[in-house]
Amino acid sequence: MHNKEWTQLRTLRIAGVLSIGAALLAVVGDELSQYSPLGYASLMDIERTLPFWRLLTGEMLGVLGIPLCLIGYWCVCATLRQSSIKGTRGMFWLIAYSLVMGVVSHAIISSMYMVIHAGNTAALASAEHDLQNAAYFPGILFLLGYLGFSVWYFVAVISGRTRYPHWMAFVNPFLLSLLIALLNTLNVLPQVVNILFPAWLSIPHLLFFTFSALFLWNDRASVITQA
Repeated sequence: MHNKEWTQLRTLRIAGVLSIGAALLAVVGDELSQYSPLGYASLMDIERTLPFWRLLTGEMLGVLGIPLCLIGYWCVCATLRQSSIKGTRGMFWLIAYSLVMGVVSHAIISSMYMVIHAGNTAALASAEHDLQNAAYFPGILFLLGYLGFSVWYFVAVISGRTRYPHWMAFVNPFLLSLLIALLNTLNVLPQVVNILFPAWLSIPHLLFFTFSALFLWNDRASVITQA
C-alpha cells in the first residue's frame, strides 16, 4: 500500500472512531435529559421532576454531539464515492444542513424542558407552548433531510455497487429510528424500549457509525476519495 493510500485509510479509520464518540455524546445527552424508569406517558411530568443538572448536561452534550455526527456521514459518503455512487457531494451537504436544523430543534426543545422544569404558571405555560411551536419547523427540516439521506444510502448499498455488504443497507439510521418509535407505540418489549426511546434518533446513529467503522476498519482496500 502506498504512503498516500495508507494516510487516507488511516484518516478514514480515525474519523470512524471519532464518529462513534460523537454519537455517544448525543445518546448520553438524550438519556440524561429524558430517561425515566416510569415510562413516557407524560413527558411534561418527567421534565418537571428531573434534576436540573440532568437537563442542562443533556442539552450541552446534544449541542456538542449532534454536529460532530457529520464526521460519520462524511465517512459514509467518502466510502460510497469510492464506488462511483452518484450524489455523494449533494447528500453530504443535505445531511450537514439537516444536522444544523437538528441542533436548532434540540436547543429549542431543551429550552422548553427548562421552562417546564421551572414551574406551571400561566406565563410559563405560554412560553412552553411558543417554544414547542418554534421547534416544529427546524425539526421537520431535520427529519426530511434524515429521510432523504437514508433512502439514498439504502438504495445505493442494496444495489450491491458499494464496498458495504448488502445487509448494511438495513443498518440504516432512519429505519432504526422508525423501528424504535414503532416498538414504543405498540408497547413491545417495554423495558428495553424504555431505555431506547429517549435516544430514538441518536442510538440509530451510534449503531450506524459503529457498524460502518468496524467494516471499514477491516477493509484494507479502502482508499478515501474526498466527499
